[in-house]
Amino acid sequence: MSKVSIIVPVYNGEKVLKRCVDSIINQDYRDLEIILVDDGSKDDSFRIISEYAKNDERIVPVHKENGGVSSTRNLALDLATGDYIQFIDVDDWLPFDSTKLMVRGMEENKTDLVIADFYRVVGDKIAKKGSIKEGGVTTRNAFADRMMLTPADFYYGVLWNKLYRRDIIEKYHIRMDENISYSEDMIFNLEYLLHVEKIFVLKSPVYYYVKTEGSLVMQNMNVENIVKMKTGMIKYYRDFYKNITVYQDYEQRKPFIYGYLLAVSTDSFAIPFLDNAKKLGEEKGGKVFYDTDMNDNEFMNMYLGSKLFSQVLDPLAQAHKLDDNEIKILYYLYKKGKSATGEEIASVCFIGPGSCALAITKLLTTPYLKVSDINLFDDDKILYEYVSSELDKEFDKIQDDFLALCYNSISEEDLENYLKVREQIYDNIRKIMIK
Repeated sequence: MSKVSIIVPVYNGEKVLKRCVDSIINQDYRDLEIILVDDGSKDDSFRIISEYAKNDERIVPVHKENGGVSSTRNLALDLATGDYIQFIDVDDWLPFDSTKLMVRGMEENKTDLVIADFYRVVGDKIAKKGSIKEGGVTTRNAFADRMMLTPADFYYGVLWNKLYRRDIIEKYHIRMDENISYSEDMIFNLEYLLHVEKIFVLKSPVYYYVKTEGSLVMQNMNVENIVKMKTGMIKYYRDFYKNITVYQDYEQRKPFIYGYLLAVSTDSFAIPFLDNAKKLGEEKGGKVFYDTDMNDNEFMNMYLGSKLFSQVLDPLAQAHKLDDNEIKILYYLYKKGKSATGEEIASVCFIGPGSCALAITKLLTTPYLKVSDINLFDDDKILYEYVSSELDKEFDKIQDDFLALCYNSISEEDLENYLKVREQIYDNIRKIMIK
């Protein structure tokens, strides 16, 4: 298993630090090195970091004199020992499957960089953002052509929606430029891209990016400073394209390249009335309702388990533009291995008959579902069948991913005993329910 070094620069982050660190230590990908670097905070940030380090040996606590975010990240890069590098800002947090999905994308596709969608958070509103519509493997130059279309997007410029190979960073000694206070992320990315052959585009959001009202960055983003920043950046941006293209191709692209000076971000806001905007908590399988008074209630435990399973399925649904009901139906039929009626599908997948019928109707327009048998005089005799596709391999991982979350921190001996007891429990249920 490859180790991932997660780098978090911290400055006066005591109010948000726990949310950020909790989201890291609770990742379902466990082989982590968590480097928390306090950049001379004036609050309790380093005390909180030190407390976390006492309870989790994966955490590397570091304190330094204030020098800015670039020097903080550079120090962490010097300390990192992982195969991959992931960056997080202390204001933000991760979905539980963020690191796993990016490592899986990197290793299964043998690429040099993973770039992923993210959630933009404004108050209690959230919207999914991503500048490339289709997922999968792309070449560096094809990626660069995509970037020319919306070069000011956070998607391309930031560090936190990407997974990097540390061997590339070290071989070419790629570091943050400590002499500038703007676009240092973009410059780092452009330099890294010079040494990349293939990139994996992941269509599942791997990051919650919080828009902080009144932040220094927002205050400084007036027209004069934006023009100054763009003018300073164009040299790096232009030179990147010169390095990756032959002269004739560069000349053809030059008008688009210099379009960077006028480009604006298309993914910087989460507007409440956008079609994809939701309330925070309604993403990834929908809102979870939980009552602490029902801790020992089996019904609540079954409910939480079903919501967790929906969240495990969610990345696959997002990658293939399916909703929660649709991906459940396909997963069930794939595992069943044969056809089923609409009534059976609705019952097993816990979907209302009307919603199930709508989901099946939509799925029949995709390559994933077909009618295998039909009786025009009996609706219950319409049988639906999953069609083998690229989803097969992904579905094979779902149960393992779900059980890995459920069995986290359980010893092998305890797990073996539990599985024996669980089989007896399910056998008791089957004796009663299956006539």
